[in-house]
Amino acid sequence: MKKFLTWFMCLVLLGFCGQQGWMPNAASAKDEVKEVTMQSCIERCKKCQKVCEDTLAYCKKKGGKLAEKENLNALQDCIASCKLSADYMTRASANHMKSCEFCSEICKKCAEACEKFKGDKQMEKCAEECRTCEESCRKMASGHANHKM
Repeated sequence: MKKFLTWFMCLVLLGFCGQQGWMPNAASAKDEVKEVTMQSCIERCKKCQKVCEDTLAYCKKKGGKLAEKENLNALQDCIASCKLSADYMTRASANHMKSCEFCSEICKKCAEACEKFKGDKQMEKCAEECRTCEESCRKMASGHANHKM
């Protein structure tokens, strides 16, 4: 009986701690990843900008189809739009939702351009980062995000 009560109390404490947020549980951890805050969107824009800058340098160095004007322009546009959105959000500009909407569209186009180069690790990494930023900015633009820093 004593053993049963000990186990029961342990289970009760584990359940209580989980409800109070003292212990992570799978559901809350998953929800945190999907939640977009202004700070997380800024970080995603900056990361996307950096990956696109690295990819732009990579494409110029590799040459060939990677260095074609259409591909380079997609990367440069993405770099500029991510920088703009991060700046607007950092300043808490009233226009940050508009810049995020624009950034989402540009990131989508850049991802599509990078996805044409299947099997190229750098291009795949860039496409993935652009898709992540696209989703984050789309949520920020649509109001499905926490607009506080």
